[in-house]
Amino acid sequence: MTPREFHLNPADYGLPTRDELVDLRIWDSHFHGFYGAASDPVAQYRANNFYVERMGIERSISLEIGGTLANPLTPAPHDDAVRAILETDQDRLSGITPIDPGFPDESCAKMEKWIRNGPCIGIKYVGGNKTGVACSHPNNDPIIRLAAELDATIYIHTWLKVGGTPRLPGRDNLPGESTPMDVVALARRFPHVRFICGHSGGDWELGIRAVRAQKNVLLEFAGSDPHSGSVDYAVKELGTDRIVWGGHGPSRSYATELGKVLDADLSRADRMKVFGGNFRQLAAPIFKRKGLKLER
Repeated sequence: MTPREFHLNPADYGLPTRDELVDLRIWDSHFHGFYGAASDPVAQYRANNFYVERMGIERSISLEIGGTLANPLTPAPHDDAVRAILETDQDRLSGITPIDPGFPDESCAKMEKWIRNGPCIGIKYVGGNKTGVACSHPNNDPIIRLAAELDATIYIHTWLKVGGTPRLPGRDNLPGESTPMDVVALARRFPHVRFICGHSGGDWELGIRAVRAQKNVLLEFAGSDPHSGSVDYAVKELGTDRIVWGGHGPSRSYATELGKVLDADLSRADRMKVFGGNFRQLAAPIFKRKGLKLER
């Protein structure tokens, strides 16, 4: 079966066809394209890309370039192969490199290698680190200053794990795992830089309210539990210009992540903003800097 062949006709079940998904110009801001690629990243990327093609996604942004999420500053043995894929597939694939705020100098050196002198368009803060430094810590300031200089996009994993005594959201987070509140604290220090608060903090009702007043923070829902009404509430509180879409494949279902937006009571124009227009606007400066084609 090819990616464009289906056993059932989606339109018969009230679902969008592949052509209709293509027309939405979907950009996936959260693609684990090289997930599990310890031995053969090319094969793993091609296998994952089968589903990207099937869902009509226009561009994927892979989040584990130049290191793994568990060891963001440690070069991986397949880095050269991954860099080659980013260059050959640059019409449909972009890369974001993970950094570690516990080591700001090393993180900046990695950004020089993979963003200024490489194919990547941004950085990712992963879900915790060995030194327990969240994104709100002053260590992050040189990292963000360099990201701003490079026009890099900034994605921050956030979560609010319930724990502690008394049990409260965020008290059971991993060491260095940021919360939406950490993102807001960082964004206040850099009001002219825009940030993506990933996973909507895990708890979208709390995450949305936490970032509401900080206009330079965008929200992304990938990986958080699917609830009808979550995107509607985000639009009500933040507006459609502050939401970006992520598929989180292959560790999450594209159907689930697409459904969060398709379920929402949005106009076609607003749905297209969430699915790709907002991220294209965010990434436009670095695409221009790198001479990459970008149709807004």
